[in-house]
Amino acid sequence: MRKLHTFEDESLASRFTAVLTVNKIETQVLRNNNSGWDLWIIDEDSMNAARTILERFQNDPAASEFKDAFAQAKIIHQQIKEEKAERLKRAKTIEVRTQFRDPHSISIAMRRKDTFTRKVILVCAVIFGASLVFSSGSEDRNNLVRNALEVLDWSRAKKGQDVDGKFNLYTEREQNFQHIAEGQIWRLITPVFVHGHYTNNAGSFFFAFLHIFFNMYWLYSLGTLIEVRFGLKTYLILFFTSAIATVLVPLLTPQAGLLGLSGLQGGPVVGMSGVVYAVIGFSWCKMRLQPSVGVLIPPFILMLAIVWLFYGIFLSPDNDGISHLAHLVGMIVGTASAYLHTMLGKESK
Repeated sequence: MRKLHTFEDESLASRFTAVLTVNKIETQVLRNNNSGWDLWIIDEDSMNAARTILERFQNDPAASEFKDAFAQAKIIHQQIKEEKAERLKRAKTIEVRTQFRDPHSISIAMRRKDTFTRKVILVCAVIFGASLVFSSGSEDRNNLVRNALEVLDWSRAKKGQDVDGKFNLYTEREQNFQHIAEGQIWRLITPVFVHGHYTNNAGSFFFAFLHIFFNMYWLYSLGTLIEVRFGLKTYLILFFTSAIATVLVPLLTPQAGLLGLSGLQGGPVVGMSGVVYAVIGFSWCKMRLQPSVGVLIPPFILMLAIVWLFYGIFLSPDNDGISHLAHLVGMIVGTASAYLHTMLGKESK
């Protein structure tokens, strides 16, 4: 950096600085001890060109070539500012992507205690425990917790109604939606937080425990990664959309099943597995469409989930107590969400 000239008038120094900016010469103006203004050239290779322009400026400061210097310099400074902001944004994106390819960084992110996923797991655990406390029989239909959260309140669910002195049975859809039709719309989402069945014998408790354990394990392992990488907003949209869809679609589906497949039978559902499949579908589709995100789900886990999905749809025995339709719906919702997320140009957090 070398000094080019000293101006006594600050406005003149500012004006000439604008002239040099227009000519793509970087400068810096500093006040000296004698109340003057020293103009420094950042790149010494530009000194000769700066001297030439200074001579012309001193001979005729009002020349046409200097007339619009301030306006032009303002535009150039704005462009430089925008370019700098874009570079910082790109650098931050690269840093985040690099961070999430580092197993150590991923491990740190997974241990965050303030994630929405951890709160969901805590809620599910509390509901599971409370439902056990309020369970009082092998076919308990008076469980306060489950009746408040599932699609049907089994303590007062009806099979039909009297019309003109004649008892008419509800259709499947009327049966399923009888409480929701009363305005209890929370039942379209709260069933995903409930796990297990009404029976409380040892075998039933074991399978209920496996139900919540594996759902929570996979939600924590896969869901947390989606949340910390793509942000809470994206994760909330995926979570609640899939939760509602995996409850609603089975309610609208005949109990006999779609396409004659018992594995796609409808009816009230409980559990988080549909949401887990949505996370799996999102992870798989995002990896396919945007490889730069890295590994969101291990190939073995993806293959295992797909095999279990196809087994459930085509080979599972009737009434196995698992809504494979909810799994399929979750997979579709997750895949569609990832596709839209990518097409809208969303990046990692």
